[in-house]
Amino acid sequence: MPNQQKIIVISGPSAVGKNTVINGVKKLIPQLEETISCTTREPRPNEKDKVHYYFLANNKFEEKINNNEFLEHFTVHNMYYGTLKSEIDRIGKNNKLPLLVIDVQGALHVKKNNSNAVLIFIKPDSWEVLEERLKARNTDKKEQEIRIKNAKNELMQAKFYDYQIINYTGKVKKTIENMAQIIRKEVDIDNT
Repeated sequence: MPNQQKIIVISGPSAVGKNTVINGVKKLIPQLEETISCTTREPRPNEKDKVHYYFLANNKFEEKINNNEFLEHFTVHNMYYGTLKSEIDRIGKNNKLPLLVIDVQGALHVKKNNSNAVLIFIKPDSWEVLEERLKARNTDKKEQEIRIKNAKNELMQAKFYDYQIINYTGKVKKTIENMAQIIRKEVDIDNT
């Protein structure tokens, strides 16, 4: 059984392949359960409220800030994002291990306030590959520029994480295995 006191925190720049890696790790370690973050951004096609995110209006998000309901919250890409403390409680009550997929600011805040947080940063194999992926996304020019700027800043912050994993192009299976190995070691989960 996983150590319920641990919180696994994963970050990485946009377009680094976080979702692919995380989905693969969750298949290998079924004890992991991803927290559902809150955001003020609009839902993307096929995203559902209370499944992918809790989509909140600015005033509702700010109300939760004022009520001290967040484990962490910050502005990212000019939108509010945050993790509710109640999400950690919900997952713990289900005998699962909380997995937070959050930005660098939030991750470092969690680590500062929770010594049992394990931070893992996913890096691209090169800046050129990441920049190409960011530009290939169907986003407007201004959003693209914000994401490129944020990615540069996030990569500089990776040194503050407990672990850094490179997601080499074409080798995602190896990245998934490496991350699963780190998590198993950190929370003392049997490798079988």
